[in-house]
Amino acid sequence: MSYIIEIENLTKDYEVGFWKKKKVRALDGLNLQVESGQIFGFLGGNGAGKTTTIKILMSLMFPTAGSAKILGADISDTKMHSRIGYCPENPYFYDYLKASELMNYFGELFGFDSATRKRKTAELLTQVGLDEKDWNKQLRKFSKGMLQRVGLAQSLINDPEIVFLDEPMSGLDPIGLREIRELIAGL
Repeated sequence: MSYIIEIENLTKDYEVGFWKKKKVRALDGLNLQVESGQIFGFLGGNGAGKTTTIKILMSLMFPTAGSAKILGADISDTKMHSRIGYCPENPYFYDYLKASELMNYFGELFGFDSATRKRKTAELLTQVGLDEKDWNKQLRKFSKGMLQRVGLAQSLINDPEIVFLDEPMSGLDPIGLREIRELIAGL
């Protein structure tokens, strides 16, 4: 059986405090295997290590011990990152960009030509439920829920084989929650 995510004894320790450092363990020997095609979610209280695990899988943070593979490649393999989509809990975008400009920027990072970027922008912003009238509005004028939608759209721009969404429902109204749930189920 091949797994899209394989985690073995993943451990992460943090040092907290200024003068007197104290070690805090955020992850303690996590073992996990996720098969291709599954929708998998981490459930747990604040400080349970959900975001830490995602950040380690995205190579935004290094584990203290253990190993992880995504799509059969070690998480330190940077080539694998072009096959992944990621939307953090609080996406921080340049406030003065418009949603369409942000999508164009991410499309350019992945090497898409102008026509492909334009097509993907329209498809994805529509798919996440962002009204066309908002595509050319500056992101600083967006609500938290609208920013979540744009963040989700940008995480899908490269047609990823796997998508990591950290708190994707955060800031969404009840209608938005239903729409995003349906979108995730359809991925």
